[in-house]
Amino acid sequence: MQFCPSCGKEVASYQKFCKYCGAPVAELPPPPSPLAPPSPLPHSIPHAQETGPPQFPVRGDSPKPRGIPKNIFIIAAAVVIIIVIAGMYFVAVPRFSGSMGQGNGSSISPTQVTVATIVPAITTVPTATTAPTPTPNPFPDALPLRQWFTFGEGKVESQGTVYKFWMNETYQWHNDMDAKWYPQKPKPGKKYLFVFVNVVNQGTTRVWYPKADSIVVHYNGMQYLPDPSHYIPDKSGGNLKATPVEIREVQFYSKLFGAEYVEDFGLSHGTMSDFVYPGESNAVDGYIIYEVPSSLTSDASYVEIAFNSRDRAVWKLA
Repeated sequence: MQFCPSCGKEVASYQKFCKYCGAPVAELPPPPSPLAPPSPLPHSIPHAQETGPPQFPVRGDSPKPRGIPKNIFIIAAAVVIIIVIAGMYFVAVPRFSGSMGQGNGSSISPTQVTVATIVPAITTVPTATTAPTPTPNPFPDALPLRQWFTFGEGKVESQGTVYKFWMNETYQWHNDMDAKWYPQKPKPGKKYLFVFVNVVNQGTTRVWYPKADSIVVHYNGMQYLPDPSHYIPDKSGGNLKATPVEIREVQFYSKLFGAEYVEDFGLSHGTMSDFVYPGESNAVDGYIIYEVPSSLTSDASYVEIAFNSRDRAVWKLA
């Protein structure tokens, strides 16, 4: 052993520089036995590990021990945390989802909640585009014009039909007392409908036939009876009892059988008949006048005839 000439501290005999202050030390012969070199003191720097000029600490500084960088610990901790979280997710979530679908039905899964909130919105959309319900046909079995309906049987068997109609905002009637034509006008929002009816007796004895007040027009859920203001011979007194009242617009319409001009239903040359006798030449044929709404259309209008307490039929005008 020897001492540093600069700082006076003890240094190994084989060291050329002081390990404390770095000052050069007098050279001494190498240790006697190379087989058992003395153990290096702490903080010594073996020559075998030096690849360049020896580095000496500055006087007064203590050499710092080498350690593991802090970044390695941070990365390792982050990896451990990620592994733990992933393990908790794959273990806990399946159990939680399974428990949500079990039990007495009081719990529902997130998928069920989503469906429950979407279904009402889907079911309410069609109501905004649903087409209105059409009005049902009040008389689905109505007969077409000119089709016969048979009532009675045996010697009183007869037939009836509605064979024509005419509509207008007004009409003109002829007054035989002064030989003048007079216009007939309806109430505001109304017009006139003429319905032509024929009843023929196919039996062998006279038959009661339906009078005009038992023939009804149906339109838009309403019923319309013959216009009571229409002038007919029976209302004129004795002077016109045998004279028909002509309607200018239909005065040349012929009856269903023959060429005779049509009159008010039930009248024959101004005389009211009570019965219909056998044969087509004795058929009761004529028009009935109704005051109806201006909106009335033939394709939505029906005529109902009550022939007796048991037999009745309905015709569609178009």
